[in-house]
Amino acid sequence: MLSHNDIMEELSLAYVRAVASRAGFAVEEVRRDRDSIDLHILAGGTLGGGALHSPALAVQVKATAFDLPEGCTQFPYDLKVRNYNHLAQQPTLIPRVLVVLLLPEDEGRWLTWTEEALVLRRSAYWLSLCGLPATSNEGTARVHLPRTQVFDSAGIRGLLERISRQEAIVT
Repeated sequence: MLSHNDIMEELSLAYVRAVASRAGFAVEEVRRDRDSIDLHILAGGTLGGGALHSPALAVQVKATAFDLPEGCTQFPYDLKVRNYNHLAQQPTLIPRVLVVLLLPEDEGRWLTWTEEALVLRRSAYWLSLCGLPATSNEGTARVHLPRTQVFDSAGIRGLLERISRQEAIVT
């Protein structure tokens, strides 16, 4: 049996694969997560008037479950220090983002299905940690994900267009 955290992880990976695939982008799984990267999202050609051919985005995928208060514009996520430092401090050729799937607090509402629909509740949000200062924490580092940075088809396309134009991915 999968643990509670294992189920959230699998749902977050499924979310990113489904949304990126629907947007027309390839998704490749990183077989060994040594650099805090789970997936690469790849586009063929150039996007958004960019000069860089076949832009790629590296993604660290996480999930959390809680209900946000009304009007909340961001939410916290406690990221392991190892992941934080990889995403914040390591210069890389392929830009990296953290993607956190925000699930309902009620586990029974995470995923429902009928013959007509498969529904994965809520959405995922992205955050670039590039250039953030190192943390002196030992366990986790708290980051805040803006709810304006939805990791949906438009959000993925926007990130890949910025990469194609060789623009920095900053939050």
